[in-house]
Amino acid sequence: MAITDTWGTSADAYLAPAIKTTYDRQLLERALPNLVFARYGVSKNIPARGGTSIEIRKLASIAVSTTALAEDSYPAAVSSAAFATKTLSVSQYGQYTSFSDIVELQSYDDVIGEFVKVFGENMGQTLDIIVRNAVWGGITTDQYAGAAVSDASLQATIATEANYYLDSAEIMEAVKTLKRNNIDPVVDGKYVLIVHPDTVLDLFGDSNIVNAFQYAANRGEANPLFSGVLGDYMGVRFVETTHAPSLYQTTATIMNYVYSSLLIGKGAYAVTVLDAMAAKLIIHPRGSGGFIDPLETQSQIGWKAAITAGVIDTDAIVDIHHLTSTSAMIT
Repeated sequence: MAITDTWGTSADAYLAPAIKTTYDRQLLERALPNLVFARYGVSKNIPARGGTSIEIRKLASIAVSTTALAEDSYPAAVSSAAFATKTLSVSQYGQYTSFSDIVELQSYDDVIGEFVKVFGENMGQTLDIIVRNAVWGGITTDQYAGAAVSDASLQATIATEANYYLDSAEIMEAVKTLKRNNIDPVVDGKYVLIVHPDTVLDLFGDSNIVNAFQYAANRGEANPLFSGVLGDYMGVRFVETTHAPSLYQTTATIMNYVYSSLLIGKGAYAVTVLDAMAAKLIIHPRGSGGFIDPLETQSQIGWKAAITAGVIDTDAIVDIHHLTSTSAMIT
């Protein structure tokens, strides 16, 4: 006789193939909110049987021609343009866990269902950090807050550390850099600035930003100051995540951490997956292991995904290095 769980459903039913679709959807729903960095990359997928690497090619800009054509003549052919290439190689990632028959059948909680939820969040966080690390490692345009010229000089700051926080002036300087590079906004006519919650604390200490949200945005319950959801400022959309990068330097003299806030324009980086190997939940029901599980005591559940990312236009992303009020001082 099958054991019935708290919800009145046979415990074995949680592993039935018919339920897998529901679990797959739940896994992806839990993963999506965590895919912050993947959200703003250019999608460049590899088709089935297309290998595991992709070469992304981009033709460099061609110099403008301001010389009028003479009658009955033609200019020299363009010969200075060249292609820039970037190769991205996809790798697989995943995790799983095993359940004994006792846990599956006698546990008070829906252990498998709870693991689906946790694995969904874990998958989203894992893939987001993989994309973040690939993007962060490919940035070549660095901006240092205040008068700093390096991470080391930021970490040697004392007494006036507030002058090295991220503020409206630093944001506008980074926006100027993208605009001078002729980089278009990435979403809804806005550049995207990915910031850490520690950075947000200091941003709302800048009266220029607070006033912009207070007076320019909807004054009702949807106003960012009331909803807690970050909004837009001077053509920039703020996106908050604990995955915003930071640098911990063991040789720092005064400040432990330097934070990075990334300003992203259109086409800054690419995110690549395999079309034939979409992120998915894998369930092996108890009794499916054959000779590996001769007494049918084990079931497994896990997730697997294949992904990679990389900067494809270094002119389209700026790394703003700065301190925060929570950049702990070395004691």
